[in-house]
Amino acid sequence: MYRILIADDEALEREGMEWIINNMMPRQFEVIQAENGRDAIQKALIYKPHIIVMDIRMPGIDGLTALKNIISALPHTRMVLLTAYEYFEYAKEALKMGVRDYFVKPAKRNEIVKLLQTLIDEIAEEQEELQLQQLKDQQLSELIPVVKTELALGLMSNTITDDDINSLIDSLQLHIEQCCAIVVALPQSELLRKELYEVFTLQLQNHLPDIYQYVASTVFNDHIAIFIMADHSLHTMRTHMEAICQVLLNIDMVVTGYNVNIAIGVGNIHHGVQGARRSYFEAVFASTNAKVDKPLCMFQDMDHQGTQPLMLSSSEHKSYVQVAIEQIRQEREHQTFNMIDRATHYIEKNYERELSLEETAEHVHLNPYYFSKVFKQQTGETFIDYVTNIRIQHAKRWMHNKEISLKEICYLVGYNDPNYFSRVFKKVVGQTPSEYRSTVKKGG
Repeated sequence: MYRILIADDEALEREGMEWIINNMMPRQFEVIQAENGRDAIQKALIYKPHIIVMDIRMPGIDGLTALKNIISALPHTRMVLLTAYEYFEYAKEALKMGVRDYFVKPAKRNEIVKLLQTLIDEIAEEQEELQLQQLKDQQLSELIPVVKTELALGLMSNTITDDDINSLIDSLQLHIEQCCAIVVALPQSELLRKELYEVFTLQLQNHLPDIYQYVASTVFNDHIAIFIMADHSLHTMRTHMEAICQVLLNIDMVVTGYNVNIAIGVGNIHHGVQGARRSYFEAVFASTNAKVDKPLCMFQDMDHQGTQPLMLSSSEHKSYVQVAIEQIRQEREHQTFNMIDRATHYIEKNYERELSLEETAEHVHLNPYYFSKVFKQQTGETFIDYVTNIRIQHAKRWMHNKEISLKEICYLVGYNDPNYFSRVFKKVVGQTPSEYRSTVKKGG
């Protein structure tokens, strides 16, 4: 139901307008009356009507002045003027202010109904657009963490191109003029790793200076990668990175009851996408050289650790990074293979019921967006196509059993609608289930 405010100093005019609205547009409006301009302003602010019908000529605050006050507070309210012919110039001035339309007294019933119906349609369309935009904004806010994770994983590996990475950076409005990677090596306990991940992201939100932006990966190869970014060169970035790492190491104030040993490696500060990747590999290698008594290792300081330096020259720096890159690549390929293997086994065990990509991704501990992309890269099929083909292959095997009906087979392979099953089967096989079964019988 819409709210409409009728402001007129003549009671008969107000009552007549309300009668027309209630009788010719039943149950569409809640009618509110105001007897002068001041009363109209007060009631408009209280009831926030969708439509205001305002007489121009009223004692005290006239209609035009009242509308000026209301428009500033309620810019989306539709304003309509009631005017006598001699005040027509005022009506034209009101239209410049944003007033939607006007009636010349005495207004005809059909004109009133026609205009109000037009305004209702406009309001309904505007509300629908607003709800759609709110839904889009909500979906976007829910998608942003997934996109950030995808960006972090893309910087860690070669699963997406640099162009795609730059598109993600632009969509997130990030700047990567300077980038430093932090790698946090986590304990083996899966439950504890999940808790630590939540703690670390919270610590970053609370303690990272506002001049920086960051993206963080999910737990991958027993570590989390955090990419700290700045939009210009900062001489204090190294100091800030050390400070934030100390915050991450000081988890006792947040996580209690665990004997936690973590190691943190920090890469050098580099420029752009390739620089971010290089910093990540440096951070991975640094994390492997952290000690129990010194869990934070900065890659650029590794020359000076101990009596026998780990690295003696820039060329050796490069060789160590290349070794780290190769180790990470091999580990990631192995882990990806295991993940896809676990996913396909899970599909094989559960194809006969409703099975979603989100459920399968959760089973292998990956976010759905990243899982979907890797799954297609490794299998050559989308998740839906893969599950469909599994179901159809099982359906074809069931069709050799003449005692089971096609409808029963439909349910046995995870479909709830025989007609839909028939369409999918024909799309994949090129024949309807009945046609295919007839060839099976002939062959058998």
